[in-house]
Amino acid sequence: MGTPLQVRVKLCAIGLALLPMISSPDGIASRAVAEEAEGSCVDPSGFARSVVSISWRFGQPRRDGRREIVGERATAWFYPSPRFLVTAAHFASELPADGWQEAELRQAPREGDPDVTVHVQLRVAVQGTVSENGVRGTRKGGDLAEDLAILELQESFPDAQVLDIQPEVPSKDATVLVLGYPRGQMKSARGIVREAGRAAEKYPGLALLEVQGSNRLLLNEGASGAPVIDCRLGRVVAVLNGLLTGPSLPFLPLENSVMPTPWGSPTNTAVPASTLSVIGGRAL
Repeated sequence: MGTPLQVRVKLCAIGLALLPMISSPDGIASRAVAEEAEGSCVDPSGFARSVVSISWRFGQPRRDGRREIVGERATAWFYPSPRFLVTAAHFASELPADGWQEAELRQAPREGDPDVTVHVQLRVAVQGTVSENGVRGTRKGGDLAEDLAILELQESFPDAQVLDIQPEVPSKDATVLVLGYPRGQMKSARGIVREAGRAAEKYPGLALLEVQGSNRLLLNEGASGAPVIDCRLGRVVAVLNGLLTGPSLPFLPLENSVMPTPWGSPTNTAVPASTLSVIGGRAL
């Protein structure tokens, strides 16, 4: 009937309840919007064919209060071949352990180009172990150090370009580029790897990064699984898996109550890409 579909976005939003999003069946051309930052960095357009928006539908719609949730969405990227995708384990946690699952991959080849949409069959090749403490919407960390999954496609994605990973953990103050699909639209952002005492203790094993630019909440819904790319070498150093937020303001409407972290502090968490070597060795 042309009614917009509500899809829950599987971002590990630390301190923020997962929110539904509206997606049109026809889709809208995505644009990669780079945040301005000092210094040189690799061109995000060179990685456009390596990253996709990935979504899959539940067998039956689910209710979340008054909302109907029909599926989940995240970001994924190709590694170590065009038949394999890396994403966040919390997105893949409900995919069938056996057999193939239908999913939709969307990709914007270049800024301003219409999305390429491909329906695929995929399955979980290997998945890291993830445990979480706390209640929905007020997560208190947990073991997210292996929040990665590798998905196998039944057929290779057309014209996919595989990314390389950097085995070393990202260094403090390193400049990075994040390319993902928050809300299903291709976006890029510069960032800086941060070290923050309390946050680092709360999320052991994770890299912390601060998005540069005015939109500190950019890498939110649907951005989980996005590659964090070293600006100098063009290699993936981490995989985005969470959003860090400031204290909420209860007097604001729910849709406006999410507050960014202070300037100079991390905005997102990410799993070091070196973890792929650990979990990938179990199946690949």
